[in-house]
Amino acid sequence: MKRCFSPSVWATAAVLLLPSLVPAALAAQVPEPMGIAATGLLLRQMDGVKRVLMIGAHPDDEDTGFLTAMSRGLGVETAYLALTRGDGGQNLIGPELWEGLGVIRTGELVAARGIDGGEQFFTRAFDFGYSKTADESLSLWSREELLHDVVWVVRRFRPQVIIAVFSDTPAAGHGHHQASGILARDAFVAAGDPARFPDQLERGVAPWTPAKLYQTIRRQPSQATGGVDTGSIDPLLGRSLHQLSALSRSQHRSQDMGAAQPPGPRRALVRFIASNVGGGADSGIFEHVDTALASLVDGLDESRARSTAVHLEAYRAAVRQAEEQLGVDPGRVIGPLGMAVEALGSAVETAGPHASDELRHVLARKTALATRALLSAAGVVVDVRSEDDLVVPGQSVQVGLQVWNGGPTRVRGVEPAMSLPAGWGSEVVSVNGLGPDGSVAAGALAEWVYRVDIPADADFSRLYYLREARDGASYRWPDEPHLWGLPRDPVSVHGLVSFSLDAGEATTPISTETPWRFVGVDQARGEFYKPVLVVPALSARVAPSGLVWPQDRGGSSVVTVAVSSAAPTGLSGEIRLEAPDDWSVTPGSQAFELGGEGAERTVSFEVEPTGTPAAGEHLLQAVVTSSDGREFTEGVSLIDYEHIERVAMFSDAVARITVVPVRIADGVRIGYVMGTGDDGPDAIRQLGGQVDLLGPDEVRDGDFTSYDAVVLGVRAYETRADLGAANEQLLDYARAGGTVIVQYNQYQFSNGGYAPYPLAIGRPAARVADETAPVRMLDPEAPLFTTPNRITEADFEGWVQERGLYFLSEWDSAFVPLLEMNDEGEPPRRGSLLVAPVGEGLYVYAALSFFRQFPFGVPGAYRLFANLISLNAADWAAYASSRAGTANRD
Repeated sequence: MKRCFSPSVWATAAVLLLPSLVPAALAAQVPEPMGIAATGLLLRQMDGVKRVLMIGAHPDDEDTGFLTAMSRGLGVETAYLALTRGDGGQNLIGPELWEGLGVIRTGELVAARGIDGGEQFFTRAFDFGYSKTADESLSLWSREELLHDVVWVVRRFRPQVIIAVFSDTPAAGHGHHQASGILARDAFVAAGDPARFPDQLERGVAPWTPAKLYQTIRRQPSQATGGVDTGSIDPLLGRSLHQLSALSRSQHRSQDMGAAQPPGPRRALVRFIASNVGGGADSGIFEHVDTALASLVDGLDESRARSTAVHLEAYRAAVRQAEEQLGVDPGRVIGPLGMAVEALGSAVETAGPHASDELRHVLARKTALATRALLSAAGVVVDVRSEDDLVVPGQSVQVGLQVWNGGPTRVRGVEPAMSLPAGWGSEVVSVNGLGPDGSVAAGALAEWVYRVDIPADADFSRLYYLREARDGASYRWPDEPHLWGLPRDPVSVHGLVSFSLDAGEATTPISTETPWRFVGVDQARGEFYKPVLVVPALSARVAPSGLVWPQDRGGSSVVTVAVSSAAPTGLSGEIRLEAPDDWSVTPGSQAFELGGEGAERTVSFEVEPTGTPAAGEHLLQAVVTSSDGREFTEGVSLIDYEHIERVAMFSDAVARITVVPVRIADGVRIGYVMGTGDDGPDAIRQLGGQVDLLGPDEVRDGDFTSYDAVVLGVRAYETRADLGAANEQLLDYARAGGTVIVQYNQYQFSNGGYAPYPLAIGRPAARVADETAPVRMLDPEAPLFTTPNRITEADFEGWVQERGLYFLSEWDSAFVPLLEMNDEGEPPRRGSLLVAPVGEGLYVYAALSFFRQFPFGVPGAYRLFANLISLNAADWAAYASSRAGTANRD
């Protein structure tokens, strides 16, 4: 389609659009972008019917260049379906793992789609960690269940083109990648078959046969059969589509995915796989695909089809007129866009109940786009602001519904309303700025202030896929199909506004809705936006939430319960910590009184066993009882990073005590250099050791002599510049008799030459992903396996997710490997745990995934780690001497 945009618009449009592409500008939180560029981008989507669904395995798998080119550049409806939420990965920006990390990566995908213009979907698959084969992945996930989910999304989104990110062969690498390639190809066939998953047809979707199937090509351009240009500067964006896609890519902050935005020519490439409409590898992506609006009238009777087609053509003509007239003044296209909205309304009325599902879907989509474009051109902003960002059941909250007529036209007959969940109520408290005839003059702002009453039994803002515990490696979806596959629950409160807008010589009726949000001001950073969340009036947090208790330990331990209030008024009551019969808790309960929202009180309990506790898990439950008799047994934490939308996470307010037969060397003192975040320091404290967290000043000072060992947290060399700068001092500490323990690090460590002897981590890095893989101790008499705990094969039982990652592939002969393990079908690997003498001390590389085991209280991991931090150079030297003597005798 020809698009006529005046060159004089380019610079202005780029500046105007940029705020709408900032990651913090999340769709559910910020106002709809307005002005020339926003209107122009919407116009690109308004003619024709083109939809592309990309299917991959994880957050960050998507080809953002292709998505951006399709959506922002060509106006194609795009979406990315990730099988998983990336729950089993690592977190560069915070401590969250598993479900919490999945929430972060979900938010990062939504933020990325807010920039590249696509939608986002998921299946029920939980990312259980690295997998080396599709067979393994599809044995832990149900292949049929996952195909059900993929087909559901295909039938819901109705793409003419599916783009598989990966092949369905081992060439895809990661087993999850292979599985996504298999399922994309399966869904391409199954989605159009009414005999497959007929239950879906009863839940509101219809069979859908995609026209074409492609696969993205990134590293082997010779295999590509087509692609799209992403390297030219877009006149509305003021940058190339590739540069914008890099900004989208950079939202994956938890994965260390910040990307440069280089200038110059670029293409996003794909390879043709299959077609249901003819055409082969040499045809364009939409060639042979009927994308015309007029084709959708097929199936209507002749009279309705003819009338509907007339209205659709009137709509298209209005869109073309708007494109041709858009210049430095978006007001010039208000009239054409008003005609477009009215033509669509006529088409809906003419088609009536006889319209196909696809026609109804497209007319609804185009009406929403045309309305957004008209409001953007007219400068009419509808905003709904809550005075409180965290609300509780039983509370009333003021909500302001604003209509700002920031453009040149008149808004007439404004009729506002609040759309609320069942059981909620609202009442207008005041109206300001509205003309006597119900109009909002050009430049004016009208506001309706509502009192919104939240019922005492209101549902909390609990993510739909976390309402129930997982079923193994799959989330459980509720029996609400409109939620299936969504990133999170839709906003439940909206402001609805109907009015008439002067559009040229005519008046166009408009209906629009806007979700509520909280708008605040940070004195350092300015205005910010938050979603409004419904949370309990009281929540409890137990610390530590997981506690390893050495079985022969005497005395007590302190467990704290922090009670916080989200209620607008004060609350009081009592807190108790319920324990099993063989544990005592002192005191039995404690009173609390909280002033109001945001108030918090922390109380401490002494916990100790009444005898020698049995090995295994023991559960302590915090119970908070308010003065009116309500009980609260959950904790609420907010996952709140500036680049993603805030989410409430709910968890039982419990502490799990895992009793383990474990000891550490007496009086051991550890210095800990934290990397991306792990529970190592807490593990040391619970084992009975002293530990100091070493910040940049302490590390650069380089005086580690007061410590028996210095432990480097996971990926420390990647995140701590001070560590690299002080590395020679760390080695001097080892040479003088200290022990340095390096937990798993990536290539920054091996490439940086930080170890005292040469070593290497291969590409791809060796790992053992099967947490049940057999482990062989190469010398069971090595001090690491004997002192102070005798390590046996039983200590490698019950591990979670994996054995380890980023194993060494090569090392100097000074290193002694201690363990051998491998995934099925792979050669034995010895790079997971190695010890080398350095002067009078020791240097250890430990690629075992202790950081995965600590939160789950895996006994054997704690026992081996206790030996690791208890290891001393004298014991190792005696062992090495004995080992050398044995070798000489042999």
